[in-house]
Amino acid sequence: MKRRFKIKHKGLLDEDRKRIYIVIESIIYILIILCIFSMANSESVTPALMFLLFCAIFIARGFEEWKEDRQSKAYYHEWLLAATIAILYITSLIMN
Repeated sequence: MKRRFKIKHKGLLDEDRKRIYIVIESIIYILIILCIFSMANSESVTPALMFLLFCAIFIARGFEEWKEDRQSKAYYHEWLLAATIAILYITSLIMN
């Protein structure tokens, strides 16, 4: 899919990204790190929150691509990743 649509991945601190998207993605990453530490110390954080945060990263990136550069169709790739993570989580719930 990346080759077909000629999608180039943007990093977190890429020069041509708007500041608001960098801040949103950074906050989500910080929340993921806090969840990992919280899961290591106690059982108060469920894995569902981790899956939700990973989905949120790809949804936010997809929204950024959709809003800023609709011509590249890169948002399809990001939203497909979010859907894949959601399907994996639902499958893991069914299997247990």
